[in-house]
Amino acid sequence: MKSVYLYRQKRSWSLTKWAVFLFALGLSISAEAQSDKRDYVWFGGFFGNNYLFDFNNGSSPQDIKNVIPISFLGNNASICDREGNLLYYTNGCHVVGRDHQILPNGSGLNDGDWITQFRGDTCSFYPTTQDILILPDPGNEDNHYIIHKPIELGDPRFKSLRYSYIESINSMGRITDKGIEIIPDIVSNFSYLTACPHLNNEDWWIVDIDESELIYSILLSAQGFETIQTTKLPTNFVENSSGSGTTKFSPDGNTFAFYNAYDDLHLYDFERATGEFSNHRYLIIEEFPDDVARFSSVEWSPNSRFIYVSIEDQLWQIDTWEDELEDGLELIDTWDGTIDPFPTTFFLMHLAPDCKIYMCSTNGVNSLHVINNPNEKGTGCDFVQRGIKLPHDNGIDMPNFPRFRVDEEDKCDPTITSIFGDDIWWRRDLTTYPNPVRDLLTIELPEQKNGKLIVLDMDGRIVMTREVFSHTQELLLSMTGLPSGTYSVEFLPEQNKERRIWTSRVVKVE
Repeated sequence: MKSVYLYRQKRSWSLTKWAVFLFALGLSISAEAQSDKRDYVWFGGFFGNNYLFDFNNGSSPQDIKNVIPISFLGNNASICDREGNLLYYTNGCHVVGRDHQILPNGSGLNDGDWITQFRGDTCSFYPTTQDILILPDPGNEDNHYIIHKPIELGDPRFKSLRYSYIESINSMGRITDKGIEIIPDIVSNFSYLTACPHLNNEDWWIVDIDESELIYSILLSAQGFETIQTTKLPTNFVENSSGSGTTKFSPDGNTFAFYNAYDDLHLYDFERATGEFSNHRYLIIEEFPDDVARFSSVEWSPNSRFIYVSIEDQLWQIDTWEDELEDGLELIDTWDGTIDPFPTTFFLMHLAPDCKIYMCSTNGVNSLHVINNPNEKGTGCDFVQRGIKLPHDNGIDMPNFPRFRVDEEDKCDPTITSIFGDDIWWRRDLTTYPNPVRDLLTIELPEQKNGKLIVLDMDGRIVMTREVFSHTQELLLSMTGLPSGTYSVEFLPEQNKERRIWTSRVVKVE
């Protein structure tokens, strides 16, 4: 299938601009091989309680409460220039510039009857995940396309795939075109929107999946959009297929992964020159009833070897180097039941510029899970539940980026470790029992080191401290004098080069 829809004719560059471009390229191509930082700023949070990760400065979240004018709960996309300077971000309702002001004509991105009926003509956030992207215009990298999917009233699925256009003016931006249909008559599913660079590293392949199990490969070039072809997924979608999973290209751009709990894992080789999918592989991880909602996501390790699949209370790893995918399947961890303040179950994952995979929960909680070493096989990947403490609760979303740096040797930078001079502390589970506890709490200390044990209440006040010495393997702590409630028990060893802290949530009863 090959049909073409051209929506925008770009003005060609002048000979002078081409000369400057080619001269600059010749001088700096080796430096640019390590300089694509367009995914270096992430936003999160909800109802003004926002935070950001700025990986230019490190990988600790920064509190930006009441700084940005939008909230996130589902749609979430941002983009920087190649040097990592923030340009634009959006929540599916509004498009915001680097000055944290909504762009001219930047509101009403997905306006329609759904917004009118369910948001009262206001739009503080837009639901659904992996349904929005910001891509540089291949004809003019200063300008950008927003690829998005508005919800149509009366149907649980999207009716079309659309674009809006950001034109850069004096280093700022304004929305010119808005809500322009890319492919007529496509009935798109919730989620599954992703993108990968063309082999020429100028154009983009946009991939979306419709309700008839068709994978669309759409080429975005300097001339506009071209619908190149479709590939049929060998499955039959059920109602819960829409919005229950994600798709991801591998970091090297050569493989495409699709997963949800009802249609299972599908892998394809991807040809970046033509947009073709081939060499289909299939794996059933676990079978679930079609009428029971299960949310899940898929992500790759930086070396494009391992696939991670999260399914609410399970995290799986698949080694794609195995001849049979089932031979590479391993359960990494199961949810430990922690409430913070809602269940910290497993949901969306995204590979970060610091070579770690971050994961949010299916509820607005105060932490992110983290896979510290995703290139390692099995539990060596070092998955830590609630490994990143957030300044505020998350809005049940992760930013949706295309794959950058696919042809660079280093897909990410493992040296990113701190922000504003503050070291990161990685959390580990501390074994404590009984829980709930009435009087004596037994604590199994993880390492034979000197350190300090701290007990905090839920307001963060220290209510008890104990010195711990290297010969101590088990400690009995009297909780008798504390009022009923939930407490955090933390062990912090001395001479802790890896900056690890062991924690446990304990309920005290009368």
